[in-house]
Amino acid sequence: MFDSFKDPGFLSISEKADRETLSTIEHNYYNEDDFDAKEYELQKLLSSQAGNPFLNLSDVTTRRDCLANQLAVVTKRVSKLILENSSSYTAELQRVTVLTSALEGSIETCHRARRNLRRAQYQITTRNLGLIRNAMRKQQWINVLRNIEKLKKLHSIDQKLKEMVKHEDFVGAIQLCTQCENTVLHYKEYTCIGDLSTKLQDTLDFIEESIDVTLAKLCSNFNPHTYQRLLNAYRVLGKSLTFMDQLQMHFVNVVQTRALDILLKTVGTHNDQNLSSYNDLCKIISEESFYSCLHELNVCFWQIVKSYKLIWLWHEKNPASIEATQGDRPEPSQEFLIQKLEGGSSRLWHEIQQKMKTFILENNMTTFKFEAFIQVLKVVNRLMEIGEQFCRNDSSILQEAMRRQSIVYFRSYHNGRLDELKMFLENETWQRCPVKSTFHITQLHEFRFLRETPSFGSDLATSTSFNQKSDLDLFDRYLYTEREHPFDLDQTHAGLSSSPSQYSDTNSLEADDLNLTNGNSYYERKSRSHSNSSTESDIEHGRDEQKKSSTLHNHSRYHEGKNAPTIVTNTTLNVTRLFGRYMEMIEMLKPIAFDVIICMTQLFDYYLYTVYTLFACDMNEIPADALSSRLRYTIKRINDNLIANNDSEAARHEKIAAAHLSPLVDLNGPRSILYGLPPRIVAAESLVFLAEQFDFLLPYLKLMIPSERHGFLTQFYSQTIQVTHELRIPIYHNVSANILDYMSIALMISKVNWDIGEILTQHNVYVDKLANELQTFRNQFDHINEQLLPVPKAVYRTIWDQILDKIFYTMVEGYASAKKCSNEGRALMQLDFQQLLRRLERIIGDLKPLPHKEFVENYIKAYYLPEQSIDQWVRDNTMYTIKQRMALISMMSLLSRKKRAQLTQYLDEQERSRTPVLTS
Repeated sequence: MFDSFKDPGFLSISEKADRETLSTIEHNYYNEDDFDAKEYELQKLLSSQAGNPFLNLSDVTTRRDCLANQLAVVTKRVSKLILENSSSYTAELQRVTVLTSALEGSIETCHRARRNLRRAQYQITTRNLGLIRNAMRKQQWINVLRNIEKLKKLHSIDQKLKEMVKHEDFVGAIQLCTQCENTVLHYKEYTCIGDLSTKLQDTLDFIEESIDVTLAKLCSNFNPHTYQRLLNAYRVLGKSLTFMDQLQMHFVNVVQTRALDILLKTVGTHNDQNLSSYNDLCKIISEESFYSCLHELNVCFWQIVKSYKLIWLWHEKNPASIEATQGDRPEPSQEFLIQKLEGGSSRLWHEIQQKMKTFILENNMTTFKFEAFIQVLKVVNRLMEIGEQFCRNDSSILQEAMRRQSIVYFRSYHNGRLDELKMFLENETWQRCPVKSTFHITQLHEFRFLRETPSFGSDLATSTSFNQKSDLDLFDRYLYTEREHPFDLDQTHAGLSSSPSQYSDTNSLEADDLNLTNGNSYYERKSRSHSNSSTESDIEHGRDEQKKSSTLHNHSRYHEGKNAPTIVTNTTLNVTRLFGRYMEMIEMLKPIAFDVIICMTQLFDYYLYTVYTLFACDMNEIPADALSSRLRYTIKRINDNLIANNDSEAARHEKIAAAHLSPLVDLNGPRSILYGLPPRIVAAESLVFLAEQFDFLLPYLKLMIPSERHGFLTQFYSQTIQVTHELRIPIYHNVSANILDYMSIALMISKVNWDIGEILTQHNVYVDKLANELQTFRNQFDHINEQLLPVPKAVYRTIWDQILDKIFYTMVEGYASAKKCSNEGRALMQLDFQQLLRRLERIIGDLKPLPHKEFVENYIKAYYLPEQSIDQWVRDNTMYTIKQRMALISMMSLLSRKKRAQLTQYLDEQERSRTPVLTS
């Protein structure tokens, strides 16, 4: 039986059966965590009954046998494993036995040592150990006393550190504080050292804060010795690399804080709303304190920029101080610091521009006087010069701010000046303001910048100083001065003071400034204690010249060229001065130069349009050729673009209503002299004078605007300035058309019997009548020239040109009215005409040859043309009317009937072609 167990085939079959039995064991039985086999099997049996509450005995028995079989196999396997590992168990049991013996020996050794220690305690004297203990305690207390003395000194070091900081010995304070910290670390076992360590740390923070505060103070008041100490202190602290960043941050902060402090101080008790924002404070700056606040801000910014520049120069001059080293810590090089300063200068200037921009834009300057606003521009321009020299920055932020503010101000100012000009023109009596013949606009105070220009009077193309910034280096001039600064500008001419009245007037041009009056009490003011000396002397000299001219009785009383009198009115001078003020505005702020020049042209346009409407439109019938096409276009352009038909249009389109003639001026009434000739001369010639001044300013105006804008000036000069003198023709037309009764003269000529049979030697009576009336006019004209105002030769010639043109036309019209005319009658016409020419030459004087005489001569001589030439004459001489040419044809006795019929038919066809066709 035992042999059968040893059979391999039998064993393998048994092992295989065991393995199969083991494989049937469910996995739940391998779970060691709170597995209840009984509960598990009962639940399994209940679930297999399909809802039957009673168990099936056979199933239970079967399951029990299965579990028993599995248990037997498991038990068998465990027993087998135990038998296989019995040798290992025996060896391990032996090791445990050896360990137990060793532990027992150790216990015995401990017992023996304790017995020996108790024995030694009894052998050594307790008194000796007590002495040793006391000696050790004494030495410990001595060490404690020494440490307490050192700690006492550490506690009193705080006051010494503060004294060192007060005397700006920052490096010594930092080093002493560092030594104290090392000492504190050595005695850290003491409880009081914790508080002292905290106190030393606070002191070190105080030192760093004091260094920072001192560094901030240097941003507005640089001191090289203090700066050197601060730089050394930052090196000791190991912050040399961040020193420059900290410095530039302080510069930006000081700009913000100082600007806010200045505004708060300026507003003061007026800050009822308790505003603290910089923008809000700028809005409530009063007009009276605006300039003082602006000046203080600029001086503050200059001090900051000046300190920055001094620091920059200090680093350039002290490279050795920069490149030092502190232990193993790297130090920034000079090149690094210079680059930092160059980059920081732009950031600092940007911050200054932002503050000044806010201050400028948040204030309403439209109520400022012109001089006050110009002074503001000068101050801001000086600030921009500082920025350009400081960091090569074009100050675009400030320029844009001033451009916007200047546009707003200038629009308001210009509208006020247009309204003021309208008021002046409506109250102008058109009397000459006496100035000497050498008067020039550069003698006016407003054009002093032209007098100050070295290139004045020379070729402007070679000028390098006009319209350019000053070459003065502000930093060379003011960098090392304490009391002076770049903003010590002359304020005497700007009227800038602390008085509230400095801005109250709406920039009016007062007659006081000219020391002139046009005879109208509206312009009269109380004389001032001071005035422009050059203008005063010019005016007084002009009055003397006027008195002297009344005693002259030579034949050539009418002057031209350099000797021509200067005829201007108060209004003319006011407009001229406005030109100077506008150009001064351009000098201060180039970005609005073109807008200002446009406004200058509007002033001239309105003056021209007013002269035209008041003196050239007072007749219903003006000859068609009185206004050239260019002049007609100019008048229409001004009327469309500048003149308002009503108040609403003026408000919407920024236009202005046309001016009306003063009731004190009588042009066509019975009290007028030669139909208002004196005021007409003053109006026309003052306009010509104004055009000449504009022409003189053309090169300067071109320098003030970009070249691409020159086309506007060229067009304005060609279409407006150059046609101004043409206004003389319609202005003087009413005089030349009314001094003679041309219709009665033409009627007298037409009543003469030209169909005579003999040649007469005596001229007709109409020649004497005409000559006598012209002599009377010449006497009146001379009276005006000698007693009222000097008449320029150009005016004299223009008026006589118009008179002769009308006289000669009247003569031809009278000759054409004759029904019959013989050869002897045509000779009488020539006699009358030659006699009249001789009389006219004596009356008019130096106006030779007489203009327009060919008109009469050509008409009289045409009577003698042969038949083959008269046809061409009729067709070519269209300056004669169809009636006049028809009369000539009808009176020519040598003309054949056929040719007369042909020419008559030709003229009839021309007449019909000119007559408009009436339609139903």
